Amino acid sequence: MNTLILGSAKGPILDHLPDTFLLIDDGPIIDALQLPERRAVTVFDPAHHAFNPLKDMTYLRARAFVDLINAAFPEGESTLTRRISSFHILTALLSGPQRLDTLIRDSKDTRDAYQKIQTLLLSPVLAKVITRPTNLSFKGTILARLNRAELGDFDCFFLANLLIQQYPGPVVIPDFGFYSCPFHVDLIRQNRLVVSVNALDEVPRFRNALVQFERKVGSRTTPEDAAILADYLGLTPHTVAHNDFIHRSINAVT
Repeated sequence: MNTLILGSAKGPILDHLPDTFLLIDDGPIIDALQLPERRAVTVFDPAHHAFNPLKDMTYLRARAFVDLINAAFPEGESTLTRRISSFHILTALLSGPQRLDTLIRDSKDTRDAYQKIQTLLLSPVLAKVITRPTNLSFKGTILARLNRAELGDFDCFFLANLLIQQYPGPVVIPDFGFYSCPFHVDLIRQNRLVVSVNALDEVPRFRNALVQFERKVGSRTTPEDAAILADYLGLTPHTVAHNDFIHRSINAVT
């Protein structure tokens, strides 16, 4: 079930984990996680694991990949160059490509698309993960510890969303404000997104969708966000129940 943990406290997300899931985390949530010993769990290691992001490519996955490219390279959002680049990448993805490093050939017409793909491969981390033979199974639970202090923001953002695109089950993202990407609307429609955000202002694109999740938990929220949660619960402003809920949301776990 789609779940929103709203506020600066991330711990409550541990109380809303599905049976199997992909978890994207810098480390603290994974360190606090306790799973049954018999559960099949893979701890993703970018230095060891590899997978082909082009395997079993479909139209919907190709569109999601283009969304990720545009999110990773936001420059020129409204320009003709970006629209042409997106078109070239999309058509290349739908042509049955085998490898990302040969997805786009360099030419005058495809120069921007080619440079974006090649920029990804300049990263030693990304290159290792997406160009070596696949040795990662996307079955069961996957814990992806992506330390931004070590790997850098760009690599973590792109790698996390490649994993999300490949994983068929529920996705848990404690820092959705950083990792959110336009194609995540598909996860919401499929009812398989569990996220935590410090404040709704972090994710303006997803704000309306998140507050409509059936399951919402406030934990050390801003007063403004606590009031929004109270409104969705149907609590009457200035009543004891409303005021108590606001107080609990701001100061502790509801």
